[in-house]
Amino acid sequence: MMKITPFYSLRDHIDAIESAGLLQRIDNAHWDEEIGAISEQVAFSNKPRALLFDSIADYPIGFRVATNLHVSRELQALALGMPKGVSGVELVKHWRSRTSKLERLPPNEVKKGPILENVLTGDSIDLFSFPAPQWRAPDGGRYLGTGDVTFTTNIEGDWVNAAPYRAQLFSSHRMTIEIAETHHGKQHLKSFWEAGEHAPIVMVAGQDPYTYAGACTPLPAGYPELEYSGGLRGTPIDVIIHKETGLPVPATAEIAVIGFVPPLDEDSEDEGPFGECTGYFTHGGTHPVVNVTEIWHRNDPIIQGNPTMHGSASRHALGAEILTSARMWDAIENEIPNICGVYAIYQQCQQGAHITAVSIKQTYAGHAKQAATSIVGSLANGTLSRAVIIVDDDIDPSNWEDILFAFSTRCDPYEDIDIVRGMPNSHLDPRISPDRKKAGDKTTSTMLIDACKPFHWKDQFPKTNSVDPLLKTEMVSKFNLDDW
Repeated sequence: MMKITPFYSLRDHIDAIESAGLLQRIDNAHWDEEIGAISEQVAFSNKPRALLFDSIADYPIGFRVATNLHVSRELQALALGMPKGVSGVELVKHWRSRTSKLERLPPNEVKKGPILENVLTGDSIDLFSFPAPQWRAPDGGRYLGTGDVTFTTNIEGDWVNAAPYRAQLFSSHRMTIEIAETHHGKQHLKSFWEAGEHAPIVMVAGQDPYTYAGACTPLPAGYPELEYSGGLRGTPIDVIIHKETGLPVPATAEIAVIGFVPPLDEDSEDEGPFGECTGYFTHGGTHPVVNVTEIWHRNDPIIQGNPTMHGSASRHALGAEILTSARMWDAIENEIPNICGVYAIYQQCQQGAHITAVSIKQTYAGHAKQAATSIVGSLANGTLSRAVIIVDDDIDPSNWEDILFAFSTRCDPYEDIDIVRGMPNSHLDPRISPDRKKAGDKTTSTMLIDACKPFHWKDQFPKTNSVDPLLKTEMVSKFNLDDW
């Protein structure tokens, strides 16, 4: 087991990124679209890297925005304390091994921390005192919460949930919070609303990567993410309990926005639109309002910005493909034999895969079809699933070129592709027609693709013209090929 680097704050994390040569500092960018444009350009470049913006137009030096913190496989591995330079499948294997032994560590309550360097109340509160970006021109406004962690609890106060719910600014004391109906955070809000009360909430914009990774992980109801985050780091997360709300605030966080959320029929705002993870502006509408009662922040605070972009979910979610792949693998391993690898090869949103690839060592007739139906039926596969591709064990399911090679040479579309209709889907899917949306039909169809050698004559299938993998590994070491 490799040693985990104990990042205790976002600043520790940024320092480690810079030490690894994966950070670029940028001065004098404007909060209005320029930070968003630069972040997206770099994220999709040949050298994706983390960015730290300072001297932002209209704001004091030191009020900063950090973006692209997890934008590459190398940055994901650094943040999660995993090995660098290995395949996606090896990362998933490492993650499964690590989380299977994870010990839940409850947060450690403290009285002081850097987050209390500035405590704003009453007329001192101004959400616009931070350089929250207007990420793209069509967005409905400025978003302080994209790479945030939002804390809620139920009315009984026996379970604190943490999740990255986005937050749009509306005035100095008001912002919205976007929480889907199925999420635990919305269930918490409703427990207060149904009792005729305003729900307490804390939104933190800038935190250590383990707190963020825990918030990005879909855990069962009643499992506090902060305990999971502490287990990931190997030490408890220090928190300060806010007296009025009873909610925890990570002691080393950058910015904490504290307030209460009234029922929708009492107060709401028309949030968005916002550029969604699917790559389109497909959502918006009436959202809950947070009436802010306090803001805590560190000196020279850093906003963690993780705006959703089209393409890989790693551009905004820490551990996205790794977490989803691990959960799918866990879901089918006890049912399907000889699974060699599972990978969410194309995943745009934080949870669930659009295209999943699975490598198997074919053992019996129908093995590939059975693996495909098991994956597509697993809860971990989520919504928005378009295809599940099964490949042989000589194919790396985390490598697009390998998958396309297998699909192009081992799959006969007429014989090897099936379509399953009526699968669960998301309201973010841009392919749902207006008429179907109006009728409440949000289902989709999913392709099951067998890209394995035909089982009954696989031993007669032409040999692949590839050098033996062991010899290639030997040559890398012998001639220092990785150092070039």
